[in-house]
Amino acid sequence: MTKEQSLEQKVQQYWNIAQLCKNNKQKITFFDENQEAFTLDPEAGEDAKNEYWEQKGMSDDDIEEFEESALLGDGYPDDYKVFAFDFLITCGKAYSKITSSSVVEIVKLITPEKLQERLDDEGISYNGSEAEDEVMFILEKKAKKKGLNVSEDDLESATKIAIQEMRDWIDDNFES
Repeated sequence: MTKEQSLEQKVQQYWNIAQLCKNNKQKITFFDENQEAFTLDPEAGEDAKNEYWEQKGMSDDDIEEFEESALLGDGYPDDYKVFAFDFLITCGKAYSKITSSSVVEIVKLITPEKLQERLDDEGISYNGSEAEDEVMFILEKKAKKKGLNVSEDDLESATKIAIQEMRDWIDDNFES
């Protein structure tokens, strides 16, 4: 495997995981758990820091303290983690080639409401491997019908996103 293929695979892998991050808490967790995702384009990582420091109006002393804190194990502040996620992952150069990811296309093939109806019709609980298998089957069938060439990894990622979107839709529409 060439280094470039390896980089492309890493970018795709992190992009798929990042698609699950819908709020700041999830972005912070993603930052903490996937440090490599933020270093795939080292130049952009420096650009992110510089932009953050400029937006915050940080002095040289503030910047030095910011860097020391990160190096000594205290890590970066949460607001920087969210900023870095948005700057590097959502809008970053390394990820720009996959912003219209096949995962997103696959998830859009069925609405959360229709997915919930299909699972209800089959008598399948919204949790567990049976639901994942059924959702993956539904998405795979719809993707083939649309003529999309999708990988197993993309289907797995799309399944997780579709199930989470369905749960969010249920929470929003059927509050107890």
